[in-house]
Amino acid sequence: MANEDFETFSVYNFSIDYPPVCRVEFNPKTRREGGDIVFHFPDREKVFLSWGNLEKAEKKFETAEKQAEHSLQVVKKSGNVKKMEKLSSDSLTLNSHKAAYNRVRLDEQSGGLFPGKRTVPHDAYSVHLHCDKSSRYFVIYTMLSPKAPEDFGDAIFMVMTKSFKCH
Repeated sequence: MANEDFETFSVYNFSIDYPPVCRVEFNPKTRREGGDIVFHFPDREKVFLSWGNLEKAEKKFETAEKQAEHSLQVVKKSGNVKKMEKLSSDSLTLNSHKAAYNRVRLDEQSGGLFPGKRTVPHDAYSVHLHCDKSSRYFVIYTMLSPKAPEDFGDAIFMVMTKSFKCH
């Protein structure tokens, strides 16, 4: 998908490009200070964009990298994750800020009639960013379904991420 196949979503003085096939959903509790938006794709995939107060985040995490590492540990310790492997980790520059990028593979225990009998592999991508100009932190992430298009993370997710403007 080329960049020209995307539209720009903008709210609260930040923006991200997304494919027009998406349905955009706000968490009802979303406010300028913090919230969540989900971009729903027709094939079940979702890309999340969350934000919150930078000062509060920096009391716990000095950097976006430390916040990202904490987020990965929370996922790893969640009850239905049986195994997690970091596939890649990098530093990106987004809208003049250093952002922490991670890609992990996790085996999630499926529910159903016989929980624990089957694990489902997922690839998850996340980008954490601290923006002093807007006084907010941002997290862009996706956890792909096993049936996700092969290039979803490297193509669509990264195009959306690289288009992000936080101020």
